[in-house]
Amino acid sequence: MIGPNAEYLKGWGPGFPEDVELREGQRWSWTVSFTDPVGEGKGLSHTKVLDGLTRIVYGEHSSPDGWQYLVIRQWFTEPSKARQVLALSTSHQSLICQQALYGRAVFRTPDEDSMFGKKKDFFEEQRPTADPTAMESPEE
Repeated sequence: MIGPNAEYLKGWGPGFPEDVELREGQRWSWTVSFTDPVGEGKGLSHTKVLDGLTRIVYGEHSSPDGWQYLVIRQWFTEPSKARQVLALSTSHQSLICQQALYGRAVFRTPDEDSMFGKKKDFFEEQRPTADPTAMESPEE
């Protein structure tokens, strides 16, 4: 909870009492702290996520990543009741967070390959597989 005197409502425990009522100027909030893949400390709050979502829904996307935002835009424009039962994939949720943190998509998501088929792997036959006989030479 954030806002005037929010710290007095929390008390000493890890959570808030179930019957807590927000006062004028107070609201619920959250923040997640983590280290990104390059080792840089980051923080993601609900306000950053809302800013990222706003950029996806109302922004211009001329980059190749723009088609990925179509699902998020449709989800956002659904009526509120419908939006509460429709779930975005973890890949789309990741795109919202990436937009919030970096202003663009910086990490590939699994859904990227599924729209146009599997990404071509020119070394597929050389990669280890679950079948130990798959890598045997033809003369064996």
